[in-house]
Amino acid sequence: MFDFEKIPIHWVNRLSVLSRRELGQRFKTAGYNISPEEWAILLLLWREDCQSPGIMSARTVRDPTTMTRLIDTMVRKDLVKRRADKSDRRRSFVCLTTNGQGLEPVLIAIAGPMIEISLTGVSQQEAATTLKVLRKMAENLQLATKKRGK
Repeated sequence: MFDFEKIPIHWVNRLSVLSRRELGQRFKTAGYNISPEEWAILLLLWREDCQSPGIMSARTVRDPTTMTRLIDTMVRKDLVKRRADKSDRRRSFVCLTTNGQGLEPVLIAIAGPMIEISLTGVSQQEAATTLKVLRKMAENLQLATKKRGK
């Protein structure tokens, strides 16, 4: 019999669902209408502001249509704004608003305890090994996707 519980991807998916649910609930309880998907975009922009939607799609592994919808929602929430590329008006960049910038310490303070809870009983070495393995698995899947031509 196929034992799905012995497959790392099963646990990655389970962790993803649980962490998204918990993070969304924590933001909501604290009075912030921020989805886990919006959080992922904010994390990208806090690291490097003003990115193209295409780059953001690739970095978050979201299709362009979904990214456009997320950005539209975040513009309405005054988290980000679109800025035209001065050298090519067909291109645009997504940049943080003052409101979006100001949420960084607040949202990180809300997410931090959840991350700590998830790492309870996990040594630094185990966490480092896990991160290395997960990155390698993601690389393998991205490479396989490229080989298929998608």
